[in-house]
Amino acid sequence: MANMRSWITLVLGMTLGTAFAQEVERLEPDAAAATAVEAPAPVPEVLDNRWSLVPIVGGIFSDESDLDNGLMGGLRAMRPLTDRITLDLGVDYSVLETRNAGDYERITGRIGGLLFIGKPFYDSSSDFQPYLAAGAHISKVDFIGQSTGAFGPYGGLGFMQRFSDSISGMIEARYQLDDIRDDGFLADQTYYTYQVFAGMRVALGEKPQHPDAADDDGDGVPNGLDQCPNTPAGVLVDARGCALDTDGDGVPDYLDQCPNTPAGAEVGPDGCPLDSDGDGVPDGRDKCPGTPAGVEVDADGCPATDADGDGVPDFRDLCPDSPAGVPVGEDGCPLDSDGDGIPDYLDECPNSPAGAKVLPNGCALSGDCRKPRPGEEVDANGCAVDRGFILKGVKFEFDSAILTEEAKRILDRVSETLVAYPEINVELEGHTDNIGTAAYNLGLSERRAISVKEYLAGRGIAPTRMVPVGYGLTQPIADNSTEDGREDNRRVELTVRD
Repeated sequence: MANMRSWITLVLGMTLGTAFAQEVERLEPDAAAATAVEAPAPVPEVLDNRWSLVPIVGGIFSDESDLDNGLMGGLRAMRPLTDRITLDLGVDYSVLETRNAGDYERITGRIGGLLFIGKPFYDSSSDFQPYLAAGAHISKVDFIGQSTGAFGPYGGLGFMQRFSDSISGMIEARYQLDDIRDDGFLADQTYYTYQVFAGMRVALGEKPQHPDAADDDGDGVPNGLDQCPNTPAGVLVDARGCALDTDGDGVPDYLDQCPNTPAGAEVGPDGCPLDSDGDGVPDGRDKCPGTPAGVEVDADGCPATDADGDGVPDFRDLCPDSPAGVPVGEDGCPLDSDGDGIPDYLDECPNSPAGAKVLPNGCALSGDCRKPRPGEEVDANGCAVDRGFILKGVKFEFDSAILTEEAKRILDRVSETLVAYPEINVELEGHTDNIGTAAYNLGLSERRAISVKEYLAGRGIAPTRMVPVGYGLTQPIADNSTEDGREDNRRVELTVRD
């Protein structure tokens, strides 16, 4: 028995010595270890040093020869002191049945410690943790109606299996020595027992955590990692703790009213592509970004209405009734290459000298080049040799020499041109179609030429500068067999006289 006691003492000494050495190494690392810099964890872990209660139940055995045995139960109180060492307090009760003597009961109080192989009390720890147990006990033993006291060391092996932050299972095998000092019938003796038991560890209170491990906004990302610490409740977040932004436009999904914005599109606070002119087409696709408010636009953001089809939207078109196919400028008005106020499609002299006063057909009375009509003679420059100009639009009431209002407006401009060329005299020619007799048409054309002269004279043109002549139906310029041809033949021409 003495050898057994020496062996137990040696084991306990080695166990406690190892634990002490490991703790000293942790608190006072050597110089080599001190130079090593361990990268800190993203969120520092802290030791779970809560008190725990462990109800236990198991069996007790003694006497190598006939294996006395019985049941035991008890309660342990545990609290981690360091990464591996845990304070272990306990009380247990057992009944041992013997074959050679009566049964005896034992009530035992314990104080000791557990030395874990790993570091079990951190979130990142392995759930399975073996350990060594050692300590001292004091017991009260009742045997055959007698009571006595006992004390001694104990040691054991066990493991702990973690099920959750607060619940773990424990299984342990323990060897214990009882030194009995008594003057009664038991005398001084040393006994040993084996105990095998299981327990359920229940941690008390709230689990401690590092301040950075808290999650103040409740998004599942601890404060130490949370780059967006004030995320509203219920909002889905990424690994940084920031609200998800699926389309990457800088507006989180929970605020994004346009969650599928194309990559690179500039967006507003609502996550929708900017639409500076408010036409419903985002700036990134808007080919007409300055469309006025209220203007209907097409898919490109350009005004959708162009009544005359000239390519200039109505809201910018200063000439919304331009004839089809006529070239227009940016303002939607027919081009006027020489700037004489007569659009090119009506201008018989499209290259009039700058500043020249022109007739309604776009021709100046001198120094100009009129485009030849079919069959007309041309000069070396390709200009019409005939210096006559048709006054288009100078019409009369039916079968009379009375000028229409439109004719008067045209003659007003003719008078302005004649004023600009005081040295030039003109011949006013009247022409008709072939409806009616030649004599009647001749007289009608003369009366109409005279009517034009009288109107121009009333606008300040000297009568001596104008000679009215009637040609009747003798000089047609178009086919009298068609209405359009006859319309062209009913005309007034102005010819410069040498």
